Amino acid sequence: MHVPLKDLMFEMRSLEPFPGVAARVLEVAGRKEVVPSELIELVQTDPGITSKVLKLCNSAYYGFQREIASLHEAGNLLGVTTLVNLVLTSSAGKYFRDYGSAKSRSMEARWEQCVSNAIGARLIAERHGKVDPERAYTAGLLENIGHLVLDRFLDEAIDEIRGMALSGTDLIEAERQVLGLHHAEIGARLSTRWSLPDVLVEVIRHHHHPELAGPDAALAATIHLAEILTQELGESESTDGLRYSINLKALELIGLQPEDLGDLCETLQAELVLAKEFISN
Repeated sequence: MHVPLKDLMFEMRSLEPFPGVAARVLEVAGRKEVVPSELIELVQTDPGITSKVLKLCNSAYYGFQREIASLHEAGNLLGVTTLVNLVLTSSAGKYFRDYGSAKSRSMEARWEQCVSNAIGARLIAERHGKVDPERAYTAGLLENIGHLVLDRFLDEAIDEIRGMALSGTDLIEAERQVLGLHHAEIGARLSTRWSLPDVLVEVIRHHHHPELAGPDAALAATIHLAEILTQELGESESTDGLRYSINLKALELIGLQPEDLGDLCETLQAELVLAKEFISN
């Protein structure tokens, strides 16, 4: 079986647009010298996102001693980039529900994986210091959005990919052979359709081959290794035990050793316990 590209593109178009508020927040946050009040004015136009952001601000993950009652207070305490990531986390979760042919638990597991990737990317960025940790969180959260198309609409293709991978074909190569392109390229095309910033498009496209990401290679390497961490923790039930291979060039790009990832596994596990509200939002 080979899925025609036109069918893939049709399924991609059937996904609802990325939330307008979240897309505008990303755009504004990319400007120089943006201040929290500019973002807050945008976020407050969507009461649903506002309430979710405040819920996350008051979660055990941040551990504030008193309740954060307003977005202005949240912005002042957390800063612009963290506020952006809370908006994205609050917005992106809507896609990981019982849509298309995907089973509810499968989609929940995929969302857990995205949150784990995001937090793992932040931890890795803090360790190597070559990219902004909050920027790494953003990219890690969205790196696998290409799976949305596969999970929702392409059951037969997924079964074939799984069968090839279990027979020894590298998982990325199995996707390419069945679909004509792998989930990272699908994700890049979807993020372009959603008008996400160019830097996100490129690191999503190259996160399994970060050496191809040009000036953003360190960011692509960071989110690639975050996915490897997530796999190590078993936070990717939706792949039924199948794993993507580690690209050792990613370690070289950011100057880490394999044992550094091992050190971060326990930290990530502890962070995920505190981030339960992120997963259930």
